[in-house]
Amino acid sequence: MKIFSLSGLPSLALLWSAAGLCHAAVLSVLPGSNNIPITRVIYGIPGSPDVVQTASVPVTHFGGGFNNHGVTGPLTNDPVTLKSVSLNHGGLLVDLNFVNSVGATVVNMNPQLASISGIGVFNHNGATVASNGPGGLSAFSTALASTFSNSNLRNFSYYDFLSPSPPTPGIPDYDVLYTQPMLPTDYIVITERNGNTFFRVTPLGMDGSPIANTNVLLFGGLQTDPPNGEGYSRYQWNSGYAAAGNFPTQAQAFTATSAFKFFEGTGVTPVAIRGFRIDNDGEADVKIIIMGTTSFETRVIPEPSSFLLSLGAGVIFAFSRKRKRQTC
Repeated sequence: MKIFSLSGLPSLALLWSAAGLCHAAVLSVLPGSNNIPITRVIYGIPGSPDVVQTASVPVTHFGGGFNNHGVTGPLTNDPVTLKSVSLNHGGLLVDLNFVNSVGATVVNMNPQLASISGIGVFNHNGATVASNGPGGLSAFSTALASTFSNSNLRNFSYYDFLSPSPPTPGIPDYDVLYTQPMLPTDYIVITERNGNTFFRVTPLGMDGSPIANTNVLLFGGLQTDPPNGEGYSRYQWNSGYAAAGNFPTQAQAFTATSAFKFFEGTGVTPVAIRGFRIDNDGEADVKIIIMGTTSFETRVIPEPSSFLLSLGAGVIFAFSRKRKRQTC
């Protein structure tokens, strides 16, 4: 809400110094801009038939601020899992029926988070806080990692009414590394509570370092970008599902894009993505779900030289377009 390191990976100081690494462009991902339209979502709810949505839940705004009507699902803390997402990818229907649930680890966490109240992870059965909580940042890191390897909409990180002040702008909050890396042909589905603010994502290579000269994705765009910052305005699809134990008036909203977007127009050969660097200056309530058209459990990561051959003609065309000017 806006109102430790693995062996063999670079140190925290080195990784932060790499935050200024050259990138091709910062792409705002907003409805109609750098996103891929969602056309259908299927949810799984324990003890109930699957729920199929073929349209975003309507929202009524009144009075600004938190006064947004967009919650329609049963208001509980029970898990609501994302089972399938259908996209219209340039006129091609793509059904994402597989979630990268193999596992994830959070590393290189900004130590400032330990002294800021209002940051935590909500799960359907409780919450784990970053500041002065049992287990400290270690417990928070473990809880945070779990949000990246499941599709439960009621398991997400939150940044609410931060005190005494937010983390220093421009310093990444943490890195997430996936046990099973994603391919450029996979898709990124973002959920953000209330769908009204932003965060920045930098792709990490197999060594855990930023992939040089790729695009950075700014989900939710800058607050100066249209649309305005009212609820559900910056993400395409309102699920209607909120959590009874965490701002029950604010449902989870989705945006989807392709992992290839990091490489589009850059001239960088697409490679496997080990994870992301997250810079949450917008104080977004984040959940990232990696989805694909094939199982993540059994796949083999190809050599970089074979990526272009497997991406398809449409993606190769996008890759070969005029290279963007780098921003360093």
